[in-house]
Amino acid sequence: MIKVSLPGKTERHVLLNPHLIEYAEDAGEGRTALLLTTGKRFVVTETSDEIRALIIAYRREIGFPAQEE
Repeated sequence: MIKVSLPGKTERHVLLNPHLIEYAEDAGEGRTALLLTTGKRFVVTETSDEIRALIIAYRREIGFPAQEE
């Protein structure tokens, strides 16, 4: 799971299974929209580059070191 931040008045974090991310797109103001394979959409405060780095780190941690490079 990767930890991402949801925008709002109070900083909220959720853990997200990165294997469910179908694609990510810039949503403006340094935010990224994540579309999941389930059809759900999350807007997070991390940039797409930060999301990519989190996914790579997660996959290395679970034993898929070359899958995202």
